[in-house]
Amino acid sequence: MDLDDLRWFLVLAETEHVTEAAGRLHIDQSTLSRALRRLEKSAGSELFDRGHGRLRLNDAGRVLRRHARRALDELDTARDRIAALAEPADDTLALVCAPSLGAWLVPGLLTAYRQEAPRARITLRQDAAEHVLSLLLEGAVDAAVTAPRPADDRIGWLPLGEEPLHLAVPERHRFADRTRVRLAELADERVIIMRRALGLREVTCEVFHRAAVTPSVAAEADDVATIMAMVAAGLGVSLVPAGGGAPSASGVRLVPLADANAHRQVGLAWHEGRAMTPATRRFRTFAAQRATAVEAARAHGLSEPA
Repeated sequence: MDLDDLRWFLVLAETEHVTEAAGRLHIDQSTLSRALRRLEKSAGSELFDRGHGRLRLNDAGRVLRRHARRALDELDTARDRIAALAEPADDTLALVCAPSLGAWLVPGLLTAYRQEAPRARITLRQDAAEHVLSLLLEGAVDAAVTAPRPADDRIGWLPLGEEPLHLAVPERHRFADRTRVRLAELADERVIIMRRALGLREVTCEVFHRAAVTPSVAAEADDVATIMAMVAAGLGVSLVPAGGGAPSASGVRLVPLADANAHRQVGLAWHEGRAMTPATRRFRTFAAQRATAVEAARAHGLSEPA
């Protein structure tokens, strides 16, 4: 199997649309279609179900997608390590993260990466969620740890996990001693949310929408710390990240939510249209392997890998 064919297949598997995939890859549709036929001939099976002008990844395609990702990541890692033997890499990874992720996920991820690659050089900056995408597209950073997934086809995305949301309430609130709360129970509550355009605002609105609840917005804030202070003052309740993104605040209780969709997806993002540096590729491969290890550990009730 040709490596380019595999890489193009992964984009086609994500979009399930030849025109969209060809545009993203900057190749002709006919070139992509020929590559797909070669790949299916090599695999001995059709990889998509065809119908109504669209493609739908089938069971054989899903098997190939899973193994193709793993194989290409391993090849990229091997290439980088071979290059490092001849000339140790001295490039730097420029990373940005949203503030609510800088308190828990990113420190652990970087600490684990330095154990794997002690000579790695990383510059880390924090910025508001609405600026993260601009930094990626402008080339000011190589990658971003952010949530939710950016709605831009130019941005590549690697899921790192799902972070539950908790309900923040004043310590004397009627829900303060509850073990769980359903979003439907917040219909009569005053809710404090992030101001428009911030990533947590998008997640909060989506969670309420899925629960068919229209919150009564009492106030908006620019950061989670301000939200927690407003909750402590009795101005309302709020949905906040549970993984450490919500700073502790006197007079506030965090109550888990019972709704299955009450979480946000966290991931690593990069600019698909820009050549990926060896440092970025090494970090992406490591992050993917760590995310898989964390998920497997949680599935077996074990603690997360160090």
